[in-house]
Amino acid sequence: MDPFLNLSNPVLWALAVGFFSPPVISLIQQSRWSTRRQALVAFAFYLVVAAVTAYVAGLFSTPDILRLALLIFLAAGTSYKTLWKPTGVSPAIEAATSAKPAGDHAAGRMPNV
Repeated sequence: MDPFLNLSNPVLWALAVGFFSPPVISLIQQSRWSTRRQALVAFAFYLVVAAVTAYVAGLFSTPDILRLALLIFLAAGTSYKTLWKPTGVSPAIEAATSAKPAGDHAAGRMPNV
């Protein structure tokens, strides 16, 4: 068996979590946030998920958590750029879950006369 294909369960889990993270992050992020804030929220999400993955797998060292976070980050970035953004899934989720500014609510608008 090729050793390259012999990935551990935490590594496979990190890759899967990273792949499905962009739609989840789109639920959290608001479209009115700055790009910097969106990136920081996404990275914080990756760190939390990596810590939980490491804890469940019994990997309690900081280097293990950082390696898992890097895998999750790379998988999420790749899947976002190649699948979730081009298909419009993540942008649609973000647009649907972003809070509307006050006064932009349909009931608050004046009818066109």
